Amino acid sequence: MDRSIPGGDLIGRWSLSFADIDFVNSKPALTRLGLAAQLKFFASLGFFAIDPGSIPTDGLSYLAEQLGVEAGEIAGYDFSSRTARRHCAEILIHLGYHRMKRVDRAQLTEWIAGELCPGGQSINAMLEHVFLWCRDRRIYGPSRKELERVVRSQRQDYLDTWLIGASDRLSSDAVALLEASLADPDSSTGFNRMKGDAGQATLDNILDVTEKLAFIQRLDLPHDLLTATGKPWVDQIVRRVAGEKASEMRRHAPARQLGLYAIYLMSREAQLTDAMIDLLIETVHKIGTRSKRKVVGDIAKDIERVYGKERLLVEIASASINEPSGRICDVIFPIAGKAKLAAIVKESHAKGALDRRIYKVMRGSWANHYRRMLPSLLSVLEFRSNNAVWRPVLAALDWIRSKVDGGCRFVPLQDVPIDEVIPARWRSSVIDDDGRVNRWPPMQSGSAARAES
Repeated sequence: MDRSIPGGDLIGRWSLSFADIDFVNSKPALTRLGLAAQLKFFASLGFFAIDPGSIPTDGLSYLAEQLGVEAGEIAGYDFSSRTARRHCAEILIHLGYHRMKRVDRAQLTEWIAGELCPGGQSINAMLEHVFLWCRDRRIYGPSRKELERVVRSQRQDYLDTWLIGASDRLSSDAVALLEASLADPDSSTGFNRMKGDAGQATLDNILDVTEKLAFIQRLDLPHDLLTATGKPWVDQIVRRVAGEKASEMRRHAPARQLGLYAIYLMSREAQLTDAMIDLLIETVHKIGTRSKRKVVGDIAKDIERVYGKERLLVEIASASINEPSGRICDVIFPIAGKAKLAAIVKESHAKGALDRRIYKVMRGSWANHYRRMLPSLLSVLEFRSNNAVWRPVLAALDWIRSKVDGGCRFVPLQDVPIDEVIPARWRSSVIDDDGRVNRWPPMQSGSAARAES
């Protein structure tokens, strides 16, 4: 227990009034510090201390200073003795408390259900608020164990009501899908698969995550339930469902079972969306890295394969260093003639710039393999931005989404959002000589059509 008190609370809550001092001084000297400590502890928290260790050190020292005694005298006060119990009863009278009545209990129960339970706090945290509620109304409640039973009962009633309410909000189609997921937990959208990790950045894993997201979106879950209650409740249910097996879930009552699973999937949807974005970013990075590695490797092989090119480069560099002010025709041409240098330049131009070659490899990798994920991604992700700079890109994504099912490879330029979407260095690969956009429609499920968007 933290036995320190913030400075502002020390004086405000642990100062003895004149009436308090008169009350304490009416008792034998050896019991005054213990009585004062119990008095201010109860006035502050709403329940009595059970031992000296419960009293904050700062508060005890401050009380001893006010009474003119040593703080160590608290060790002589037995908090479980008959004298201590009699002191507790006298403290209640001194502070004007009354025992909890039936109407008080009803009001407390209603307050716990309506104010405390929706927050999802722990039992101990709720008990602290209950004691403060009683303190503010000068009510001395029953024992801590009895109040804990009341809190646990109301907390469980709230959870049951919330889960049943979530189940009642589900459509018949959603209920059928959830029941099928629990009945066959190892299917593509089964209970076990829905709890699985996204895995590494591969096409299969991206398609697997999109299938899970599509399944959750088909359920049309009532997401407003998550905002109507405290996040601790959602976290508790997520941990519980994540730790249960499908057989354990099926043992719950039907309404409770569906409520638990539905709330878990509402939270799981956000997790899967985040995982999807991470996989997508990592995949794009991987495509770029592999393409660059392949292009650089091919260039290195070309240098090794063309006999004499590396030696020629070294000789040209050495001659340039030895004759920095010499003319090219006098320094370079004797080593490599004009015809040979022209052939090297022509070969380099034929291969293209490094970034263009990398883009070409990336484009081929996308067209031949990764493009299959585009329809699935666009079907489960919604792209939004408040920044006007990204409006053209969002418009382009909307256009691509509208053309996913189309099979036309060439589209008139005026029908496609190009400006601020396709970089200038890529346009020759997308726009042909006739001014048409070469779109390879994303490969449909089961189709071998080549596509690009």
